[in-house]
Amino acid sequence: MRYIVFFIAFILYFTASLSADVYNVFSNTNNIYYRTLNIVTNSFILNHSSVAEDSSPDVASLFEKSILDTAYSHGVTRSSDIKYIDGANGGAAILFPNIESFIKIEHYEDKLNDVMNSFTIEFYLNPYKIRMNSQVLSKMAIYNDNGVTKYSGIRANIINGRLVWQFNNLFTYNGEYTNITLSRGEYLKENVWRHHSISFDASTGKLVKYIDGLEEEVVYLTSTGDKTGSPYYVDFSHMALDPLYLGQGFIGGVDSFYFTPSYKQSFNLYKYLENGEIISKVIDFGSTNTFIDSVNYMGSFTNGSYIDIYYRTSDYYFAPDDNNINWQLLDDNNVFANVNRARYIQIRAVLKSNIDRNITPVLNNIDIVYHSGRLPLVPDNLTAEPLNNNSIMLRWRGSHENVSGYKIYYGTKSGVYNNAEHTPIVVGNQTEYLLEGLNSQEVYYFRVTAIGGEGGNIESGFSEEVYARPVQ
Repeated sequence: MRYIVFFIAFILYFTASLSADVYNVFSNTNNIYYRTLNIVTNSFILNHSSVAEDSSPDVASLFEKSILDTAYSHGVTRSSDIKYIDGANGGAAILFPNIESFIKIEHYEDKLNDVMNSFTIEFYLNPYKIRMNSQVLSKMAIYNDNGVTKYSGIRANIINGRLVWQFNNLFTYNGEYTNITLSRGEYLKENVWRHHSISFDASTGKLVKYIDGLEEEVVYLTSTGDKTGSPYYVDFSHMALDPLYLGQGFIGGVDSFYFTPSYKQSFNLYKYLENGEIISKVIDFGSTNTFIDSVNYMGSFTNGSYIDIYYRTSDYYFAPDDNNINWQLLDDNNVFANVNRARYIQIRAVLKSNIDRNITPVLNNIDIVYHSGRLPLVPDNLTAEPLNNNSIMLRWRGSHENVSGYKIYYGTKSGVYNNAEHTPIVVGNQTEYLLEGLNSQEVYYFRVTAIGGEGGNIESGFSEEVYARPVQ
C-alpha cells in the first residue's frame, strides 16, 4: 500500500500563534467510541473482527453468539497451545498448531430443537498441512436405539484433499433416520484462506455445501429426493448435550466461526467492512475565547478507499450523541463552515473501504491545533468628572487596534459591579460617555473594558478603578 501523510491546513498551522497548543484526539481512547471499527497497533482500520491483532483475546470473543450465547451454552474452552494469527478478515484468528489442539464449545442447556430447524455452519479455513482424515469440526453423540448403539451428529473432515461434511442420524422422515455425506467441491490449498459453509433449509429440505459463497454440492432431503417432496426434519435431540469441537486433528487456522439458526444463501466474504466511524468525546477547551487553527490527521488511503473528517462546535456543552448540532465536513483546505472559535468541539472520522472492500484506509492520529484569542488592550487614563447633581462624564484612552466598543462597569462599592441595580453599559467605539441618573448622595466606582481583539468580540481586562460623586 502506498502511504500518504495528510496534514490539513498547513498554512493556518504555521501562521498560528507561537503559543498554540495541540490536543491529541486519540490520547485517551476511553473517551473515543467506535462503530464497526477496530484499533490495531495504534491505528484504526475496518476490520471485521472485534479483537485487535496485537492482543491475546479471549477465545470465546472470536465466536458469533447467535447460538453460542450464554443462555444456551456453558462456555468455550481451548487447549493450552492455541495461538492467534492474522485472520481472513483483518482481525485475529485461531491457529491449531498440532493435531491435538482443540476448541471446545460446551453442551447446551436447552435442546437445539427448541432453537432452530434450519441452520448454517460457516467458517474460514486455512490448512497449513492437508492431512488425510484431519478433523476440523465435530459434534457427535452416542445413543441407544432399542438396544442398538448409534452415532448422531455432524463432522467436517479433510478427506482426499477436500472438506467433507458428514451427518449421522440427524435428518429424519417418518421416524426413519438417514446418513448424508457431501464430498464434492474444490480441493483445499495449503496456506490459503477459504470460506466454507453448510446450510439446511427446513422448509424445502435443501442442504447445500458452499465454498467461497458458491454452491459446490446440493442435496434435497425430501421424500422424493428432489425439490417437490416433503422435507426431512432435523433432530438435534440425541446430541443436544454434547460439546462441539473444532480441531483435534487439523493443523492450520480457523476464523469467523458461525453456527446460526437460519438458512443462508449469501455470505459476507469481503475482507473489510464497507465503512465505520470513530467519534471523539466532546472536548472542552475551557473558554469561548479559543481559536482552532487547524485539525490535522495522519493516515493512509489508496485505490478508492478514503477518510472524511467532520467536526462540530459550540460555545455551550452538548452530549456526545446530541443530534441537534450538525456535523460539518472538514475539507482538504481546512475551510471551516462557521467561525472557528468555540469552547467545545467534537471530531468524527469516517473510514470507507474501496469498492471491492479489499483495501482499508488507515487512520493513525488526529490533532487539533488551537490557541487562546488575543485580547484587546486594556483602556487606560480613565477619568470621572462630575457635571451636575446626577451625572458624571467618563473619559478614557482607547486602543488603536481593532476595537468594536467598550463596556462600562460601575457600582457604589469598590470592586463590586454588575449587580441588579447597576448593569454594565455597552457603548460603541468611543472614548467618552455621560452617565446620568445617578444619586448625588453616593460615591460611584468605575472601570472600563475594551471589546475587540482577535475575532472582534473578545473583552479585555479591567482598566484602573476611578471614583467620583455627582456634585450637589
